[in-house]
Amino acid sequence: MKGIVTRWKKGPKELISKLAQKGVELEKFNALEMFGRNGTWHTSFFADKVKSIEIWEIDKKWEKKLEKNFPNSKIKILDSIKTIKEEENLKKFNLLLIDNPMNIFGQNQEGRKENYCEHFEILPEISKIIQDESLVIFNINRCPFDYDKYPLWEQRREKFYNNTNTNNMSLEFLHEFYTNLFQKMGFKTIFYINTVRIFYFENDMIYYFAYYLKKDKK
Repeated sequence: MKGIVTRWKKGPKELISKLAQKGVELEKFNALEMFGRNGTWHTSFFADKVKSIEIWEIDKKWEKKLEKNFPNSKIKILDSIKTIKEEENLKKFNLLLIDNPMNIFGQNQEGRKENYCEHFEILPEISKIIQDESLVIFNINRCPFDYDKYPLWEQRREKFYNNTNTNNMSLEFLHEFYTNLFQKMGFKTIFYINTVRIFYFENDMIYYFAYYLKKDKK
């Protein structure tokens, strides 16, 4: 697509380097990837560095590819968002990888693709699957393009961020927003980092955000 510059390799490598500078030893982490697809986008960069990794993917067509790409991992074909919202007593991990899609995705009962949006449904539920001290990595779209073509997406973003101008959000606003969100969930932020994943006409559009969280015992 014209104007798109991706950092599929540079992005995760840069993120992992920044985590190492913070003293994060990935080999001690048990990870869960919640949107696996075939695992080649970023999961592969973490899989050979962590202690273990479990991969969730909704589309069964990727199952064989995941099994081939990650023979030592547990692969589950399921709806990640439905599972985390409805299931109890889920296994807990200390590294959560949320390679969430952009825009609206999933299907409602009428078959329309308007159920889920970005990480908005999944992130408020993560206390069910993370340990008291955990690293959470997810995608942020700071400034979507062709926004006017997707009014439902815009509405969902405005509702989530409590902000009527979600087409060009600052990193300062976003980090404050997520720090407060995790605090409301009972976690304090030990540190956070980010790195650009996609540029659009030189605009830093999509980011990796990584938050190291610790359960607030107060």
